[in-house]
Amino acid sequence: MVTVTTGKERYSFSKLSSFHTCKYGYKLTYIDHLKGEGNCFSSYGLFVHSIMERYAKGELDLWSLADIYKWEFETAVTEDFPNTKFCPDMKKLYYEQGLEYLQNFSGYSKYEILEVEKQFDIDIDDWVFTGIIDLVYRDDNGKLVVQDYKSKSGFKSKKEQAEYARQLYLYSLHIKEKYGQYPDLLRFMMFRKNKPVDILFNTKGVDEALGWARDTVKEIRECWDFNPSCDAFYSQNLCNHRGYCENKL
Repeated sequence: MVTVTTGKERYSFSKLSSFHTCKYGYKLTYIDHLKGEGNCFSSYGLFVHSIMERYAKGELDLWSLADIYKWEFETAVTEDFPNTKFCPDMKKLYYEQGLEYLQNFSGYSKYEILEVEKQFDIDIDDWVFTGIIDLVYRDDNGKLVVQDYKSKSGFKSKKEQAEYARQLYLYSLHIKEKYGQYPDLLRFMMFRKNKPVDILFNTKGVDEALGWARDTVKEIRECWDFNPSCDAFYSQNLCNHRGYCENKL
């Protein structure tokens, strides 16, 4: 596998995952090329990603992050949050948790930052895997770390964690190509809870993620039935096509 040229089908982790989330949504986005609309969770995640990216690139000072968050929140996250009996004011909760994370964030002074929001392409078989890595660094023990920010509070199960880990294992292909070694550690930073979820790298994880990606591309190419396959919460709150989907649950 080597870095690619053009002219091949391109798949990202989100594109591959969306096929399993809802085949109809996949069709509307990637075959019919309908942009749809965003949602509060994606806007919130992108907003915090933006702050952390600007900091890691030296565009924002550590002391200013919380103030930037307060100043920009309303213009960056414009969609309504769903409220449930378990969380009657989800917008307030997300806002306060994000602010607390930035107020307590101590920076990366001990780390050697190698890549920030690095976009890459890599050949897999006759198609291209493309991705954007949030952060790559060497920690104070010299370990090579691939980090991804998540607005989730945590993973519901080991199974869900393993499914998300495929993203970073696939990103590890780029790390191996560029640095001549796989990362030592894969880290999900659950910033709302200020909680890292660390996965020690192992080659079995790469093999599993590659197998999953190849199988998914095969399924997509052979698929003829793009009926909806998502759950009700996703259909009503997260789907980019929720406003006009004829099959909305």
